[in-house]
Amino acid sequence: MLEYLIFFLSLLALFLGAKLLTDSARQIARAAGVSEFVIGATIVAFGTSLPEMASSIIAMLSGHPSIVVGNALGSNVANIGLALGLASILYPIYVSRQITDIDIPFLLASVVATFVVFIDLRITWVEGLLMIAMYLAFIYHEIFQHREPDDTTNEGFDFRYLLGFVLGLALLYIGARYLVSSTIAISDSLGLSESQIAFFFVALGTSLPEIATTVTAARGGRAEIAMGNVLGSNTFNSLIILGSSSLFSVVSVDSSFLYATLPAMTLLSILLGFMSINNSITRLEGTLLFLIYCIISLNLIR
Repeated sequence: MLEYLIFFLSLLALFLGAKLLTDSARQIARAAGVSEFVIGATIVAFGTSLPEMASSIIAMLSGHPSIVVGNALGSNVANIGLALGLASILYPIYVSRQITDIDIPFLLASVVATFVVFIDLRITWVEGLLMIAMYLAFIYHEIFQHREPDDTTNEGFDFRYLLGFVLGLALLYIGARYLVSSTIAISDSLGLSESQIAFFFVALGTSLPEIATTVTAARGGRAEIAMGNVLGSNTFNSLIILGSSSLFSVVSVDSSFLYATLPAMTLLSILLGFMSINNSITRLEGTLLFLIYCIISLNLIR
């Protein structure tokens, strides 16, 4: 019974943290003279992806690489199917031309990179370093491609923005940490495999910061943060989570699990690319993303 109470308290912490984070990110973006997309795709995406990174490192050190793969792929599927799906169902999301022309293709490139390194069902430290380098190129692009024009009027910086940002991250991390532990305790009795638990329960738990942040940003009319958060987080998961984990030990995965989940992540990423061509994600398209996520999850845990 205690694990259920912890589960719901963790959800509350996640949503409070998401509100603090998005509100602070908006103010920091204005004060720093950069676009909100950059904040969403880099700082916010990194912060909300810390639960995935922490759980993945612990899994590698504990000798459970399948949890790392399940967590990374499951988080990416949840980010698109749940985060963007639910957000666009509630509040249709506008997609800028820069995102469709440059950032969506980079997301697809990270998916291709994941496919390539998993050809032999494992990721070595050399491949991991290459994935990390690819992500650093993404960050470099975000900073210089999405900066505001020089004549942009910036607001003065207030340290309360930074305090709110840090408190938001803290709530997100604490909430995600206890959500994962309580979810695993609940799911153990279901008799699911380690990979299934990682893909569905652990990934869903660690992805709730992205889901909460994306929905909150979309509701507040900040589509740039909503899209930037998902694109940045998915790129981070594919390149940094998997890449950095391989520095501790070779990341290996069962072929049957990989062949069932990697195509699912690829399908959702490609659909997101096609949907973004018209510079918006409608309620109908959001419903489609959400339904695909439900089908994938039910097929995996049945």
